[in-house]
Amino acid sequence: MAAGIAMEEYLAEIRDQVCSCCVERPPGGPPCAPLGKVCGVEMHLPKLVEAIHEIDSPWIQHYLEHNRETICENCAFYHASCCPCPMDELIFLVVKAVNAVDQRHAEDSGAEAAESGEATPEPNPPSLEEIVRLYRDTAAQWTGCDWPTSFGRGRIDLSGVRAMEADAKAAAGEAAASDWREASRWLARVERYACEAQREAAHAIAAARVGAWQIAAYHAERAWALEFATGRPLWGRPSHTWHRFNQAVQSASRAAVLVPPCGKEEHPCPTSSC
Repeated sequence: MAAGIAMEEYLAEIRDQVCSCCVERPPGGPPCAPLGKVCGVEMHLPKLVEAIHEIDSPWIQHYLEHNRETICENCAFYHASCCPCPMDELIFLVVKAVNAVDQRHAEDSGAEAAESGEATPEPNPPSLEEIVRLYRDTAAQWTGCDWPTSFGRGRIDLSGVRAMEADAKAAAGEAAASDWREASRWLARVERYACEAQREAAHAIAAARVGAWQIAAYHAERAWALEFATGRPLWGRPSHTWHRFNQAVQSASRAAVLVPPCGKEEHPCPTSSC
């Protein structure tokens, strides 16, 4: 746990961002344990927060593997028929919630330093033109699984494979047909997320063009969240990820120094035109 932050604050943020999205949450929960639903977050919250703090990676698999090593293997439900932990499905939201608490405290510390004259100036934010250029460089670069995998019992490498190809291999009765059926479903999800991520990034650009930077920041983060959730790594493609695009939009949004080209007030809709 970060120094000076109460565990109750992490729990409140997780319940707001994560529990509200949990399909296994019983009526009236959280807390869920008194309602008969064992929850891994409630059981292991201090260890969970500590495990997230020990990893700093753009790859979701790193968080999953570390959590399994430090938490799952010591859990009473490990190898049981029902695992109570939501990390596989909701890990992005859990990491985001923990980071949100940490960032809030970091900003408060920065404000205190500014009041005492100790603050350091922030770097110049990217211009609108730079953000648009980054969007154009990134758009259409990610359409599916484009990184090495070791999928299923057959340890299949799905890099460059499309969902339709995997489905055809399964239908043809090839070796490891069950792996190919599962791969087809997973690849379809990756391809759908890639399409949705580009759509979110386009909304961010539309909002940025009219100076609606808070809306732009929301859609840019959504684009990065969708990419992050698939496990797509940054390695080898630093210019072709929505991670860099999101960082640029967030920086411009925080600085709030760019003026809408039309000089009008922020539009309520990110796709409104001048």
